Order: sequence, then structure tokens, then C-alpha cells
Amino acid sequence: MSEGALRKCLRGMSPRRWYECLNGKVFFWLSSERLSRLLSAQAYRDTTHCVLTVETAPLLRRHVSRITLSPINSGSTIYNPQPRGSRTFLPLHEYPFSRWAAKRGAKLAIAELAVQYAIPDILEFTLRAERRRRDKVLNVLYQR
Repeated sequence: MSEGALRKCLRGMSPRRWYECLNGKVFFWLSSERLSRLLSAQAYRDTTHCVLTVETAPLLRRHVSRITLSPINSGSTIYNPQPRGSRTFLPLHEYPFSRWAAKRGAKLAIAELAVQYAIPDILEFTLRAERRRRDKVLNVLYQR
């Protein structure tokens, strides 16, 4: 993330506050395509990553009060940085899904799902854990 670009697109908070906001969340990609794009990006393509595939419905039920949605990739300021600030992450009941779906289509209406702070019971929802580099699965660490 470029701090210079962040300063230009940030609304109502300092870069430090934005970084604290991001670091206080656990992020999920909602499609394998978006995950693949991230893992293939220049900054990440030569690094090994642990990827968890989770069962979404029970995770949402258990942690609904701590879940927020974002219409943008909140950590990216490289290409056409979108405005961001205190209203970037909204609770499920406030998220304007219809508005974003009308602009982008339902599949792209949500860019990120984030859970505040941590998910200590993540294993209960985990279907698979694997080590990946780019799109290649190096090994499966866990499978339910």
C-alpha cells in the first residue's frame, strides 16, 4: 500500500488509524478468482501462503455481530485508489448490496468480508487448509 496514494483517497482519518483499522480485522475473499488474483500479484506471487476454505453459513451465524463488508479492496492503493474511511466497512444490515449489485453485478457487489479482531474458533468452520504459491497447491495441511 502506498502511503502517498492512501493519503489522497483517505477520508476522515489518518493513515495510522487506517492501518490500525485493517490490522484489527480478519479478511476473507468471497471468490476463488479474487483469491487467485491476490496470490498471483507481484507482491505475493513468490511467497507461500496458508489458505483456509471455510464453511460460510455457520461462520456468519456465529460471528454476525462482528462481520463487516466492504465494496473495495481496502488494502490496495496501487490501481485507481478508491475513497475509503470510517464508512468503508459496514455491518451486514447496513451494507448497500442492491446499490453495488446494480453497479457491478451481484457477484462483485462485495469485495471483502471482514471479522473484527479474531476468530478463535476458526477450526470449527474450516473445510480445508492448504499451502499455496500462486495458484499451485503445494500441500494440504488439513481437510475435514
